[in-house]
Amino acid sequence: MSDLTNLADILPRRHRVASMTTNSLREALDIFPMDDQEFPYGITKINAWASDIEDPDPTYNNKELGIEVMKDKKTDSFKLRHLIKFDNDGNPENPIDKSGKKEILRALDMSGCEDASVSLIKTIVRDQEIGNYSEINEELFHLTMVSDPIDDSKDRAMVIEHHVNDSLIKYNSFKYRILHCREAIDRKQELTIPRSRQKPIVYWRGSTALSLNSPIKLAQRIKSHFGEYGLLKQYGVTEELKLVLLSVSR
Repeated sequence: MSDLTNLADILPRRHRVASMTTNSLREALDIFPMDDQEFPYGITKINAWASDIEDPDPTYNNKELGIEVMKDKKTDSFKLRHLIKFDNDGNPENPIDKSGKKEILRALDMSGCEDASVSLIKTIVRDQEIGNYSEINEELFHLTMVSDPIDDSKDRAMVIEHHVNDSLIKYNSFKYRILHCREAIDRKQELTIPRSRQKPIVYWRGSTALSLNSPIKLAQRIKSHFGEYGLLKQYGVTEELKLVLLSVSR
């Protein structure tokens, strides 16, 4: 195996990934609050779960927010599959605003689970600096965060730092996972250009060097939105052009 640091020079400035060192639902709802005064700003899609049982009759079901709570004598279960909906005027019908957040947390408490593990979250952020770094005159960007297993001991150590992850391990075999920013795209493209012609400013779609485009300045700026859980991961490539984690930094 060649020196991985040298191999990383193939695409040296496009392999920094903005990440979150927790996929706690409770923390995600705090990190990405909806701005009640100035929508759009906030979560547009989120999937989360705790435990897992087969039960066709939920104890509690909120279809607007996508919540299911199931309980039996042996196992408690919480599931959240939220996708925002808009009316004909473009206003959100089921936003995770203060009221929506309160209802989600009430259902989570009802389930008996301390927390739930987020597998995917899409959120809109308002940040002109992201537009400046990507050289487009836009301030609204849609981020897609996906939960993935840790790469190795480097990012594992960052996950261990946070006690909030303890309950995730207890309830849903969380083990050690991280939310990676898999895509960032400006809202203008999303609203005006067909999906097949859109060009995200950040994307990660596979395991090879060419599948990842995440410039360092963009990754650093996006990471700043994740508070104490923000992590920047630097990837290099093997001789087979496979991605390999080189370093992590807060």
